Amino acid sequence: MSADGVNGGSSENIHLSTTDLSKFTFTRVLSEDTDRKVVTVQASVTGSPHPAILTMEKLPFTPTACQGTLTRDTVAAQQFTNDVYGQYSLHPPPQHNTVKCNIIHPATEKHLEKYLSSPPHMIVETPALYRGVTRPHLEQEQFSLQWVYNVLEHKKEVERIIYEDPDPVTGFILAPDFKWSGDSVSDLYCLAIVHSRGIKSLRDLTSQHLTLLRNIKQEATMAVKDKYGLETSQIRAYLHYQPSYYHLHVHITSLQFSPPGSGCEKSHLLDTVIANIEMDSQYYQKATLPFVVREKENLYKKYKEVGYFSNLEKPDFCSREFESGNSSVSLKFWEMLGRAKHEPCGEFWETTYGESAWRLAVMCLSLGEGVDKARLVGMALSSSLTSVGGINDENTEWGEKVAEVKRVLKEHLPAESAGLLYDLFEEHARVRRGKLDGSKEHQLYRGVLEMEEIMLRWEEEVKEGKSMSEVKDLLSKMCRVKFPGWEQFSLLSDPGPLTKLLQFWLNISRLQKLRRTGWVRCGVREPETVAGHMYRMGVMGLLVGGIEAAVISLCHDMAECVIGDITPHCAVSQEDKEVKEDNAFKQLVRDLPGHIVRELYGAFRRYEDQREGDMSARLVKDLDKYDMILQAWEYEKRDKKGAYLQQFFDSTSTVFKTIPIKKWQQDLLSFREKHFAEA
Repeated sequence: MSADGVNGGSSENIHLSTTDLSKFTFTRVLSEDTDRKVVTVQASVTGSPHPAILTMEKLPFTPTACQGTLTRDTVAAQQFTNDVYGQYSLHPPPQHNTVKCNIIHPATEKHLEKYLSSPPHMIVETPALYRGVTRPHLEQEQFSLQWVYNVLEHKKEVERIIYEDPDPVTGFILAPDFKWSGDSVSDLYCLAIVHSRGIKSLRDLTSQHLTLLRNIKQEATMAVKDKYGLETSQIRAYLHYQPSYYHLHVHITSLQFSPPGSGCEKSHLLDTVIANIEMDSQYYQKATLPFVVREKENLYKKYKEVGYFSNLEKPDFCSREFESGNSSVSLKFWEMLGRAKHEPCGEFWETTYGESAWRLAVMCLSLGEGVDKARLVGMALSSSLTSVGGINDENTEWGEKVAEVKRVLKEHLPAESAGLLYDLFEEHARVRRGKLDGSKEHQLYRGVLEMEEIMLRWEEEVKEGKSMSEVKDLLSKMCRVKFPGWEQFSLLSDPGPLTKLLQFWLNISRLQKLRRTGWVRCGVREPETVAGHMYRMGVMGLLVGGIEAAVISLCHDMAECVIGDITPHCAVSQEDKEVKEDNAFKQLVRDLPGHIVRELYGAFRRYEDQREGDMSARLVKDLDKYDMILQAWEYEKRDKKGAYLQQFFDSTSTVFKTIPIKKWQQDLLSFREKHFAEA
C-alpha cells in the first residue's frame, strides 16, 4: 500500500507494460539512505513527457537467499585478508540478488520535491503554530487521497488486504505497505487505514476516537499474529506526525525493523496515543508536537516566512499576528461582532447573541474546580458566531452554518485567530447538536447551554407577565449540571448554595438590559448594553491576549449591575467611583464559593489595579476604550448624522499603550476620516 497516488490520474499507465527497465533513462539521484540500502532516482521515460521516480532497495536476507548464495554459483572477489579475517565482494545468482523497486509515473513536482534530499529542521509545533501556520498550509497543499479511497472502496489492491473491519466509524483495512517485500517478517511493514473520512492526523483525535484506536490495536495486531506469527510484543504500532498523507492511518511494523519515520521525532506509539487521550480528551489539541521538516518543503518556507527560524523567541500568534498588515479586514469582523451585540438570538427573545454569549461565559466561570475553563469560555464566546453570515432560524443547517463561519473567519482574521475561533465554534456546534465527545467539558457545556435556554425562557415569561417557572426546577437542573452546591441540594435537600449562585446570575443579567450611559446621554438610538460591551471585549481579549484577558474583559464592568454605569459626566469623583465599584462587586459575589470569588473578583481587581507588568490587565484597559470608539464609529455610520460622537475619539486620542490596539486605533481613525471626507 502506497501513499504516492498520482493527483488526478493519467492515461499513461506504464505499470501495465513494464517487464524491464529499458524505457527508463537515469537523470539524477534524488536521495540516498546508506543505512537502509535505498536510493531514489529521477528518470526520463521513453515516449512520455513526464519524469518517473524509482526507489530501489536492497532486500533483507532470507534463509532461502542465504542458502542460495553459499554455492559455487556465487563469485567471490577478494578485497583483502589479514590473519583470520578476509573481505570479499560477492556476486550471487540473480534470483538471490533481488532489488525491490517502487515506481511513480507520471511524477509531479510535488513528488520530486518530496523525494529530493535537503537539510532537515525541527519544528516545535504549539497549538497556536498549528492553527496559524501548519493547518492553513495543509488545507491548501496536500497529495490527492484518491488512492486511499480506491483501497477503501475495493477498487485497487484488493488482493493485498490482510484484514478488514468494514464498520464505517470504527473499521479499517490492513494491508502491506510498499516498503515491505513480503519475503521476511523481520522487515514486516503494514498500514491500517481507517474507513472514517475526515480524520486527518493526530491533531484531530479525541476521546470519541478511542473505540477506533482500540479496535486497530486489538484487531490489527491479532491479524498480523495469525497470518505471520509475530507476537503482539514483537510488533510496533504507531502514527506519524506529520503524516505523509492526511487520512488517518497506523503503521504496523516488526520490532526488528527500523523503517524511516520510526524515530522519536516523527512516530507516536499507538498505546501512548490511547493513554494520552484517556487522560485528556483534548490532549492532542493542546499538546506541543515536534516534527521534522526539510528545506525543500513548502511548509518549511511557511515557517521561515513567519520568522520561526530567526526569532530567539518563537512566534506567539495570539498576541502578535495582529501587529502586522492592514487591520481593515479584521475591523470588518469586529463590526460583525458589533451586530451580535444588537441582534436578538431568537425570534421570541430580546437577549442578543452577544449578551447570551457573555452570560454563557460567566456561567462557565461559575462551574466547579478542575475543569478546562479556557475551553468552556471559548466555546461560550464563540456561540455568538451563529449570528455571522446569512439568516439564522430553526431551518438553518448546522453543517452549513459551520462552513459559513469558517469561510468568514478565514476571510477576516489572521490564520491563528481564525483557526482558534473556528475550532471553538465547531466544538460548540457539535455540543449544541448533542454530539458530545465524552469529556467532562462537553457534558458541562451541554448543561450550561440548557441552563441558558431555561434562563431565556424564564426572562420571556417575566416580560409577558406570565407566572415564572418553579425555582426548584431551575435548581434541579443546576444540580444535574453539578454547579457548586449540588451536593448540598442532592444529599442534604439544602437549596441554599445553588440559590445564591442562581441569584448571582439573575443579578448580573440586569446588565443585558442596562444601556451604556454615554450612548444614552448622546441620544444614540437603541444603544448597546453593558453585557454586549463586555462580550465583544471578551472575544477580542481571547484572540489577542488569551484566556486571562478574556476573563478580565468579561468581569471588569460586572459591578454596574448594582451601581449602574457611572461616567465622568455623572458628578462622581474617580476615587468615589472606585470605592463604589469595589463595594458593589464584593456585595455581588460575597455568597459565592471561594474559587468563583477568586476568579471573578480577582479579574475585576486586576483591571482596576493595573499593576506594573500585568500585560493582560493593560491590554483589557485598551480594549475597553477601543471597543467604545469602534462602537461610536458603528453608530455614526448607522445613524448617518456625521461625526456626532467625536467626543469619544477626542477623550481616547492618547490613552492607548499596547500593540496591536494602538495600531487598531490609528487604522480606525484613518478609515473614519476617509469615510467622512468621501461622504
